[in-house]
Amino acid sequence: MTDPIFQDLNDEQAAAVAHGEGPLMVLAGAGSGKTRVVTRRIARLLQSGVRPSQILAMTFTNKAAGEMAHRVAELGGGYVRVATFHSACARFLRQDGHHLGFPADFSIYDTQDRDTLIKELMEDLNISSTQAKPSLLGQWISKLKNAAMTPSDLGVGGGGSDITRMVARIWTPYHERMRKVGAMDFDDLLGLFLQILREQPEVAERYQQRFPWLLVDEFQDTNRVQYDLLKLLCPPPGNLCVVGDPDQSIYGFRGAEVRNILEFERDYPTTTVVRLETNYRSSANILHAAETVIANNTMRKDKRLRATLPAGAPLLRLKAGGSSEEASTIVDRIRELGDTGTPFDQIAIFYRAHWLSRALEQALKDKGVPYEIVGGLTFFERREVKDLLAYLRVLVNPLDDVSMGRIVNVPPRGLGKAGIEKLRQLAFEQGMSLREAVGETALHGEFGPKARKGLAELGKTLEAAQRAAEIGAHAALKVILAGTDYIKHATSFGDAEDSTREENIAELVSDTVQFDRAPAAERQPGEDDEPVREGLAAYLQHVALLTSADRQGEGPMVRMMTVHAAKGLEFDHVFVAGLEEGTFPSTRVVDDPEGLEEERRLMYVALTRARKTLLLSSCRDRMVNGEMQSLKPSRFLKEIPPDCLQNYAPSWRRYEADDEGANSSGWSVTPDPEALAALRAGARVRHDLYGNGVVRRLTGIGTSARAVVRFDDGVERIFVLEYAGLKLLEDLQF
Repeated sequence: MTDPIFQDLNDEQAAAVAHGEGPLMVLAGAGSGKTRVVTRRIARLLQSGVRPSQILAMTFTNKAAGEMAHRVAELGGGYVRVATFHSACARFLRQDGHHLGFPADFSIYDTQDRDTLIKELMEDLNISSTQAKPSLLGQWISKLKNAAMTPSDLGVGGGGSDITRMVARIWTPYHERMRKVGAMDFDDLLGLFLQILREQPEVAERYQQRFPWLLVDEFQDTNRVQYDLLKLLCPPPGNLCVVGDPDQSIYGFRGAEVRNILEFERDYPTTTVVRLETNYRSSANILHAAETVIANNTMRKDKRLRATLPAGAPLLRLKAGGSSEEASTIVDRIRELGDTGTPFDQIAIFYRAHWLSRALEQALKDKGVPYEIVGGLTFFERREVKDLLAYLRVLVNPLDDVSMGRIVNVPPRGLGKAGIEKLRQLAFEQGMSLREAVGETALHGEFGPKARKGLAELGKTLEAAQRAAEIGAHAALKVILAGTDYIKHATSFGDAEDSTREENIAELVSDTVQFDRAPAAERQPGEDDEPVREGLAAYLQHVALLTSADRQGEGPMVRMMTVHAAKGLEFDHVFVAGLEEGTFPSTRVVDDPEGLEEERRLMYVALTRARKTLLLSSCRDRMVNGEMQSLKPSRFLKEIPPDCLQNYAPSWRRYEADDEGANSSGWSVTPDPEALAALRAGARVRHDLYGNGVVRRLTGIGTSARAVVRFDDGVERIFVLEYAGLKLLEDLQF
């Protein structure tokens, strides 16, 4: 009878599970059964006589830890300590924190608690919050701790930046105060336990004897402190088993160091290396593409995944003219998959950054495809977007006290909660709206100098934006951003989302520009409903209709997420949007070789999430921060073998498998002369994104031919006929 622990294991997996004493490194490629190997190895150790209390397994999320413990229990292994690094160290510090003067019932400060303490210390040290937000200093402190560094390692003695000098000033007072109140922050849980192990050899020896078997999942994601902890808990040549894949190390921004797994054999010279190279997830074409891309990295371990599935469909390459065309074509393809029986929850759309979701969300809503954002908010739900929309709303409706209350002290103007309530009371007593009270300087005498100045500047900005709103949404938003310095506010929190918030603001600017360039037209004669709203009011109505479309619903939904959020997931059908230079890879790493390699690993993760099909898209032109930019396709696309790719076009364009004769969108378009001749002013046409409309006029000839179409929603839009995809309702296509 086959031992159930080794049942269904291939030779490589069985070798890792059966390994005895000594260090073991399992290089687990994507889709190679990594979790199965970790849990079966634990079960095998228990079967061989190792006591559950002698095993410590560590990973990075409570969910992963719970799943591992559950699988071990199902194999009859009983209780084994499977924990995150932080939870394990917190438990150990309850017992041994006294070596550093901490009580057993020490408090654990979260990020908000940490930043509150830093704010108090900044006041004590006369560091103005205008110089740096407490959260920014807190983020710097966290980064230093994760890298096992102090401010002195930055060389801030007589130089350094303003921020590093402030961090140096607050570093010691911060830790003295934490010790005084008996508290540790999240990073201290690792750093202080590491300090105890280094300074108290007898404590380190006790833990080594307590846990002679140590296993670590997702080892490629460890930072320097975590690896130093492992080396003290299980020094060479101990029974340390690490499982991971350097090709999937994508969390450098969190402090993860891919060098930990690359240099493991140097630190543990007697290591046995087992490579899991059999992939059970993806088709051979997908796997070949991913392996060829990642082979361009130099910071990796040699391995070559083998597919167990047939070649499957080629990867589809979409070359779109712009973001609207990209989104519309992707969603049309998703609808085709749904129509042929694919559940929507087996479909995912990935992108490098959150801001790329806006056009995709709009297309999904317009075409009635249910979706959900994984690990984030929809574009118009994000705080920075809602703040700026609130500014715009009070321009259209000065009586909107809810919107005014949201932004009257954002960015901070010295009001505080008490000040805002005082302003509300004054407005109520005078029979004014909150916005009117902001503009009435005679009411501001009871406030301090900072608040009076802030309210006066806000009133002037709103008046200027009100005038600009007569031009359009973009003009009004531009004045708001300039007059409030909102971008500086949104990007100075000191967390990993600073750049994301800036990108989202830029995308909102682009959205207003695009809307203003397609002004609403009059209703057609004979219709008796109200006229279409113009300008800023029309834009806010447009946004309200988008956000009111409920994306939540019953049944399967398409998943949308960043590639970072996709790690560990898999889907039958995957779409990767925004594959342009400067977008993916990000423009921030173009001149950084190590950063560029991490971006390539991110691409590898995106590709290997797909089981059956992949569609990869890029745009020739994309609006960035209100300006149209011409973009080059991502270098990662060029690294995919041509024999894996086929060009993809919507049904209204002729399909070509190569680029010969292709136009700048990447497709050969050969308009039918008869169809073009039938296109005339007054003809009814259909557009896949905007619906039905009437051709108002035609201009130009050949590749310069354009059509102005008034759609049934009352909006006129201009199209280049070569790329428009307009269809005569008589089913003539061109």
